[in-house]
Amino acid sequence: MNNEVVVPSNVGVGTPVEVPHVEHHEHHHHESFITKYVFSQDHKMISKQFIITGMIWAILGGLMSVIFRLQLGYPDSQFHWLEDILGKWWVKDGRITAEAYYALVTTHGTVLVFFVLTAGLSGTFANLLIPLQCGARDMASPFLNMLSYWFFFMASVVMMSSLFVETGPFSGGWTAYPPLSALHDASPGSKTGMDLWLIAMALFVVSSLLGGLNYIATILNMRTKGMSMTRLPLTIWALFFTAVLGVLSFPVLLSGFILLIFDRNFGTSFYLSDIFVNGVGALPNEGGNAILFQHLFWFLGHPEVYMILLPALGMVSEILSTNAR
Repeated sequence: MNNEVVVPSNVGVGTPVEVPHVEHHEHHHHESFITKYVFSQDHKMISKQFIITGMIWAILGGLMSVIFRLQLGYPDSQFHWLEDILGKWWVKDGRITAEAYYALVTTHGTVLVFFVLTAGLSGTFANLLIPLQCGARDMASPFLNMLSYWFFFMASVVMMSSLFVETGPFSGGWTAYPPLSALHDASPGSKTGMDLWLIAMALFVVSSLLGGLNYIATILNMRTKGMSMTRLPLTIWALFFTAVLGVLSFPVLLSGFILLIFDRNFGTSFYLSDIFVNGVGALPNEGGNAILFQHLFWFLGHPEVYMILLPALGMVSEILSTNAR
């Protein structure tokens, strides 16, 4: 419909002109509670989902830290109230068991480094700020953006479930070095809890890769007109480099986890060689090297510290420079 108003030539300046009524038909797609708040594809809602999940893990990880530091700070004291809350596997005679102590330290380190500082912070601020500061309507792929959160959520559920298995959660340190992580019989925490830890971390890596690819594509391809790369705020540059580091390093960590799953369940020996349990050779095959896992793990571990730090540096730089004019 042509909405132009034709003004007759004999009408003087300032004379009121009657404008014909024009009907505007706005088509709003009705969103249910599920599509708006649960399986949302809106980057702002997804950033809220990331920060809520990250905050929950921060509280849980902090509580784990409090519990094992109670044991360190007061080694001669008895905490029978912890026994009532956590159960006899975790606390016996008012003292945290050795297996529970190792499990608490391991899970605390894992969730704080990966689930809180990496996914919780980067996922939150990257989702919230990248489209707004680039002038994009949303992420390059809202669907993949939604999947990145739900892979993170599934990783959280699997990691949480490992706390409740009969043999206890993984207790070999957040770096998961073989052979403690590669042999089922190495310790109680190396049994089902370790398998759940590996599954959770594999899901987490997939989440990080989906998010990182989305952030990079949005920054490179969906900037508004006139927003050149040199005009991007420092926050976006920091988030961009964080995503690039993740996309380059996380697949290496995933390959390390997959090889570890093979060593644990399929008789391979990528990381194991000359392992004996109770004087008996534990492996059908030999020839691996535990150092290989350390190389694969720290291929991510070294840039990981910058992936945690860069978003904060970018935001601080932008806030200071803007407020200092």
